[in-house]
Amino acid sequence: MNRNIEVINKELWAVKFCFLPYITEIDYLPDPEIPMFEEPGRITNDGLMLLNKDHKGYPLLKGMFPKLMKKSNKQLKKELFLGKRLKNKTANQILYASMVQVEIERRSRLKKAR
Repeated sequence: MNRNIEVINKELWAVKFCFLPYITEIDYLPDPEIPMFEEPGRITNDGLMLLNKDHKGYPLLKGMFPKLMKKSNKQLKKELFLGKRLKNKTANQILYASMVQVEIERRSRLKKAR
């Protein structure tokens, strides 16, 4: 395994996105609309979540995603539903809802890849 890849769990890895073009273990095509350093993370086509160690929100995402990944699909969908019903959401509530949506998408891609 490449020493620039931190394996947090089997479906959550962290890497400095500035190194991605040079890491052959990860299939990465940059989005021309989003600069690499602004991207907090990305889901690969095979359902792997990559977190960007270069992003300022990395420590928070690294702490929260493993916990989210342990939840069932039913729990995630319920949290997403309840979150949509909230009025005047805080920044943390908006971030959490986004992370739940990303985890649901990651699982969908993982399922398609298998």
